[in-house]
Amino acid sequence: MKKVLLLSLSLVLGFSAFAQQRIMKNDSKQAVASAKKAVFGKDDAPAQAATFAPQSVSVVNRYEEGDETQTVFTYYDLQSNQYVANRMYQLPNGSVAITATMSHEDNQTASDRGTGYNFYNGSEWTNDEIEDMTRVEPFKTGWPSIAQFGANGEILLAHGNGHMQCFIRTTAGQGDWTYVGALPDYPDGYAYTTEYPAWPRIVTCGDNHDIAVAVAVLQHSISSDETDLQTVMWRSENPSDINSWTISYGPLHEVGWDHNQFSADDYCMAANGHTVALMYSGCLTNSVWMFKSTDCGLNWETTKVWENPYEGREFDEEPAWGMEDTLFMPMNGSIVVDNNGVVHVALNTFEMAHTLENEPGYYTYWSGRSVDGILYWNDTQVAPIQSVDGNPHHAARLWWPTDDQYVHMENDSTKWIGFIPMWEGYDWDNDKFYHESEYVSKFYGASGHPAISCDPAGNLAVAFSSPDITRDYIGTSGTYYYRSIYMSVKLADENYWHQIEDCLTDDEVNVMHMQTEGTFTVAVPNTNRVGEFWFGYQDDNMVGFYWGSNASQTEASENYITVVKVNPEIIPVGVQETEAVNPMTTTRVYPTPTTGILNIEVNASQNSDVNISVFNIMGQKVSEQNTTVNAGINTTTINTESLSSGIYFVTVKANGFENTMKFVVE
Repeated sequence: MKKVLLLSLSLVLGFSAFAQQRIMKNDSKQAVASAKKAVFGKDDAPAQAATFAPQSVSVVNRYEEGDETQTVFTYYDLQSNQYVANRMYQLPNGSVAITATMSHEDNQTASDRGTGYNFYNGSEWTNDEIEDMTRVEPFKTGWPSIAQFGANGEILLAHGNGHMQCFIRTTAGQGDWTYVGALPDYPDGYAYTTEYPAWPRIVTCGDNHDIAVAVAVLQHSISSDETDLQTVMWRSENPSDINSWTISYGPLHEVGWDHNQFSADDYCMAANGHTVALMYSGCLTNSVWMFKSTDCGLNWETTKVWENPYEGREFDEEPAWGMEDTLFMPMNGSIVVDNNGVVHVALNTFEMAHTLENEPGYYTYWSGRSVDGILYWNDTQVAPIQSVDGNPHHAARLWWPTDDQYVHMENDSTKWIGFIPMWEGYDWDNDKFYHESEYVSKFYGASGHPAISCDPAGNLAVAFSSPDITRDYIGTSGTYYYRSIYMSVKLADENYWHQIEDCLTDDEVNVMHMQTEGTFTVAVPNTNRVGEFWFGYQDDNMVGFYWGSNASQTEASENYITVVKVNPEIIPVGVQETEAVNPMTTTRVYPTPTTGILNIEVNASQNSDVNISVFNIMGQKVSEQNTTVNAGINTTTINTESLSSGIYFVTVKANGFENTMKFVVE
C-alpha cells in the first residue's frame, strides 16, 4: 500500500539525483537546451501531434489590482495528505467561498484546528481580519469540503469530534452555520467500529443544488504493517435532515478487484446539473478510475482513465510476474464537469524505476525535469490513456530519450497541460530541486496539485504547483527552488493547451511573492463568467512543511491561503456585460401529446433566471411561472390537466432571449 511503501521511497531518494543526471548525460544544461528546442519547434525533434501550442515565454496581464487576496491565515500547513479538492465554489451572483484547514497556534498542538472560511460578496472579501479568524465549528475538525446548497446557500463537511460533521447555511456568507449533525459512520457489514470516516469531498447536484453526494475513507489499522481501507459514499436528497443521509461503500467497490488500496485524499469529485463525477487517482499500486453518474449518484458508469500494468500488485512482491520496464504514472489530480456533461481530468505524472538489480520488484521515485508533466484527458477520448509507442508503461510519459541519450518533449499539447517551465536565460539545477520525503508524498511528480476549472463557454484553465527556476530559497540545509503556481488554458473551440500561459506567483507583478512558495492548489470548478477563473493556493516563505510525519520545518511558519481571479488574455473578458448572451443552449418539451404533465428541459450555458409562459393557439397566456436554472440540463414540469385539448405554445425567456416550442394536449 502507498503508506507502507513511502518508507522505502524515502530510503532510496539518495539515488534520485544520480539517476536523473545519468539519464540527462550528466549535463543538465545541454539536456534542457535540447528539450527547449523541441518545445519551441526549433529543431527536427519528432512530433506526435498535428497541433502544438508553444509554451509562452512571458507572463500575461492576468488580473486587475485587488483581485489577489490572502483569505485565510494558518500555521497548520498540511492542507492535504496528497492533493486537495472541493474547497471552493461560486454562486450564480458571482460570489465565491473558500475553505482551508486552519490553526492559529504556532505549535504541534493545534487545539483550535478547524475550518477557516472566507467569502467574496462580489466586491470584497468579507473577513479581512484573517489573523483573528475563528473556525466554523465549535469543536476541533480538519479537511473541510464545501459546496453550494440550494439557490443561495452552502454546505460544509469536515471530519472531527469522532464523526463526519455537517453544517449548512441557507444564505452563503451570512449568519450562523446550522449544525446538521454527524453523518452515519459505517455502511452495512463494516467489520470495525473504532474509527470513523475522514478526508471528505462533497458536491451538490440536481435542479437546485439540493441533492448532496460525498465521499471519504475509513482507515483501520489491523497491525503495524496491515491497514484496512474502505472508501465510503454518502447521499441525501434532503441534506438539512441528518436522518436522510445514507452511507454505502460507493462505486469503487464494484470494479472487480481488491479495493483496499486507495487511502486518504486519493480522490476528488465534481458535479454539474444532474451529472456527478468521482475520480480515484492516488494509489501507487492501482489504476486511475473515474465514475460518472447522470442521476445525482444513484447509478454509476465506470471508466479506467489510466491503466497500471501492475494493477493490484504490491511493489515488494516477487518479480516473477514482470515489472521489467520503467513505469510513468499519474498520481494526484482534479476533475470538472462542463455544461455538456463532459468530464475533464488533469493529472500530474512522475517516473517509477527499479533501484537494485537484486531486488527488481522494488520501484523508486525519480526526480527532476525529464520525468515531469501535467496530463489531460476527457471522457470523449479513448480510455485508458494510450502511449504513442503502444507500451502501457509509457502512457503517462512526456519526456523521451533521443539517440544521443538526451531527452526531448513529446510535442503533444492536446495531451499535456504543463510541466516545469523553461524560461529563457535560466538553466535547471537538479541539486536545487527540493524532493525530501515529505514532498514526495505530497507531490510525487515535480509538478503537482493541478486544479482544473471550466467557464460557461467551455474554456478550461488548470493551475498547478511547480519548481520555479527563477527564484531561490536559501535555507539552513541548502539552496532550493521555490515553487510557483502556473496556469495553462484550453479554449473551447481548440483541441490543444496554451501551456504555461501565466505564473500566478510572479514576483514582477506582486512583490509579496518574491520570497514565498505556492502549494496545494484549488479552484472554483465551474465559474459563471466567460473568461474568468478563480484559483487558491497555500503560500509561505519556507520550503517544506511543519506538519506531517516527515515534516522538515522545525518551527511553524506563517501560511496564507491566497486567492487569485484570473482573466487570461486569450479569452475575451466581459462579453456577457457588453453583449447579451443567450444562456439557453437547447430547449425541448416532452411528452407531446401530453395528458397531464409537460416537461420543459433547458440545457443552460450559465445560471439564469427564467420565465416560462404558456399560450393557446389564439395567443392568449394561460399560465406563467418563474424559476432559476443552473448551468447544465434542467427540467421543469407544468400541470396541463386544466387545459382543453388542442395546440399550445410554451415560451422560455432568459437574459432577454426566448425560445418557443409547440406542444399538444390530448
